[in-house]
Amino acid sequence: MFGKPLSQRSLLDKAIFASVAAMLAMNVFVLAQQLHTTPAFAQADQSASAQLA
Repeated sequence: MFGKPLSQRSLLDKAIFASVAAMLAMNVFVLAQQLHTTPAFAQADQSASAQLA
């Protein structure tokens, strides 16, 4: 599967590659979203704990 040129791969090989690429892209997208929103959640947690004290 990995040693053949792209033109000689079967349809199943191409589908597997597309599926793995889509899963990796989705994981990177979700991780980027989590890293982007983390400070907002941390700030909300800080203010909530400050109100309790």
